[in-house]
Amino acid sequence: MTINALAGNQSVTPLVTAIKTTATVSSAAAQQQAATTQSTAVTLGQATTSTPVYTITRPALAWESASGDLLSSKLAGNFSASGNAARFAGLGSALMERFAHNGGNYSQSVIRQTASSQADSATSLATVSRQSQLHTKADNQISLSIKTASGALVDITLGSDTDGLGVQVNVSKGTLSDADRQALAKMADGFQKAIDGLTAQPPKLDLSGLTTFDTSVLTSVDLHASLGTENTQTLDFHADASTRSVKSTGIDGTVDISVDMSKRALLGSESQQTQALNQYLKQFDSAGVRGNANDSLMTMFKDAFTALNSHYGETSTTHQSSGKEPVYFSLTKTDKNMVSGLADFTASISQTPGDKTNPMRPDEVDTFSYQVSQSSNINGTSSQDRNISQKQQSHLVASYHKSLTTGLQLNLTTDRNSQNYLYYQIDDKAESSTNIQYQKGALVSASVDQSASTSTRIQKYVKGWLESDTTTPVETSKTTDLLGKLQSAWENDKSRMSFQDYLTKHTLPDLSGLVLLESDPNQLQKSSATF
Repeated sequence: MTINALAGNQSVTPLVTAIKTTATVSSAAAQQQAATTQSTAVTLGQATTSTPVYTITRPALAWESASGDLLSSKLAGNFSASGNAARFAGLGSALMERFAHNGGNYSQSVIRQTASSQADSATSLATVSRQSQLHTKADNQISLSIKTASGALVDITLGSDTDGLGVQVNVSKGTLSDADRQALAKMADGFQKAIDGLTAQPPKLDLSGLTTFDTSVLTSVDLHASLGTENTQTLDFHADASTRSVKSTGIDGTVDISVDMSKRALLGSESQQTQALNQYLKQFDSAGVRGNANDSLMTMFKDAFTALNSHYGETSTTHQSSGKEPVYFSLTKTDKNMVSGLADFTASISQTPGDKTNPMRPDEVDTFSYQVSQSSNINGTSSQDRNISQKQQSHLVASYHKSLTTGLQLNLTTDRNSQNYLYYQIDDKAESSTNIQYQKGALVSASVDQSASTSTRIQKYVKGWLESDTTTPVETSKTTDLLGKLQSAWENDKSRMSFQDYLTKHTLPDLSGLVLLESDPNQLQKSSATF
């Protein structure tokens, strides 16, 4: 609210002698821009020719275009709210649902004008510039880009800052078919869930609804977000028929995951994928506990990993190798039965180091870093003479402080009386390597080598003095003969068919669980005893 003195400078006892209120609606035909300005003229003082008059001006709202449609109404309702969650609530789904009956462009924004901008016309260049910025460089920006199989590009943006809120849909490089529009409309719920997750406190990564699109209609989906000017939360997500990736960075740390689905011949059944996914999630939980990870960051990591490793779509039995002279390999159910069933991936989570955790010993920093990956290769001269290898591995490095008294929160200072704590340093590694070999069409070898090691160093300080420093290493390794297990199952079968026929025609024992990564040496040792 601004107050401008229009006249008078006498020193008098102010009395209200006149009040006049006006409401002006500026609805310019040019750009169909609406602005509402309210002002109140108040006359103060004695009835003299130099009576002081003040004008109180309230901020006006300026619309980019006519505001009578449903989306504009939604924008108006959200604009009065505070916080990204409320500002963007329902906007993403509304924009996508629009495609069910309209495939054209759309642009709308509303801004709160300042006192200086109100002095100009509603169609001032400054107003137009602010409206444009909401679609490109807002403090809080979310954009979704989708390519169709026909070549059209759909760009959807949502922007918000202190004084503005805007949305835009732009269709370029072609027009949308009925199939395109229906496929886009089906993503409404998934897009909104992704937005709701990003704007939640703490933020979440709910991306599963963006991986279920029909790749024969929509070829790729990209989601980008930058929220906040301080402690900015960013997201970059991509999905197409062969790759998926997500990278999210915020105040707590960074999540970075990439999935390569180009080797579809190695993808397992839905139940096999579920088994592998659950095993990985279990190990992520264990790593989080071992390394004292930030709970919300670890939840983001698990949710993103699950989303990117779900809804793979159709698998394949044929693989084309890369190289100058491609070789086509036909894989069997036996091959799929001896690998994880998941697509290859690299995944990492890196927690922002604690700032000045211990001022007396600044080299003691609270950290958490975890990497996990899977890589597979199919090579050879033909399907009759082929080799399949798959390696899974993980590495955890973490450090943290813990109170000597359970439940007591640490408050480490330069005072030695506060220096009573345990300092943990964790370094864990695990690996699982599977190798399968065929010669002249016959399975001649199949095995998996697994290892897991943990290292736990604990330094105990009492009143600032190092009382103990112990390091506990644990390591286990084992080799499992997968071919031997198949032969044992064949020998126990009463059908008396050949081993080759058994592999191709019989229901095989599920060996995929035996090749999965196990990061706990104790669990690996227990499972080894059962073989």
